[in-house]
Amino acid sequence: MLGAGKLALVVDDQSDFRIAMEQLLVALGFRVTCAANGIEAIARLEQEPPTVMLLDLFMPGMDGIELLRQLQMSGKPVPPTIALTGYIDHQYGVGRTAELLGATAALLKPFTREQLEAALASVLPKPDVAAGLPLLPGEDHPGPDSVQPN
Repeated sequence: MLGAGKLALVVDDQSDFRIAMEQLLVALGFRVTCAANGIEAIARLEQEPPTVMLLDLFMPGMDGIELLRQLQMSGKPVPPTIALTGYIDHQYGVGRTAELLGATAALLKPFTREQLEAALASVLPKPDVAAGLPLLPGEDHPGPDSVQPN
């Protein structure tokens, strides 16, 4: 199962969206915690760092953009983050804006379950079956013919 007990933090100002995301993520095997804004998200991040954060970029109060900026400035680790937005940034693109702020992936609302699963799979550490250690997103498992250092 994709989530396999991993913790997902959903940060969005719309309660109906948070509830729907929580239900979907639980069905994918995640444990879920939610926050309605960036300030609540900081508290959740301090309680238990999530494996992945799904973050609305534009919210009243401290939005996702400001949250990412504050996390970067604090030097605290930023979990793999999927930026969520219902707005299209025509000048740079929503994905590029989110990437510049430290997000690992981006989804434009509304999105499908399949798009969410693909985004989650792209940002979650992949298990290295041979060594028993997780691979970071983008790392490839060495093949059987690869030379390993002694």
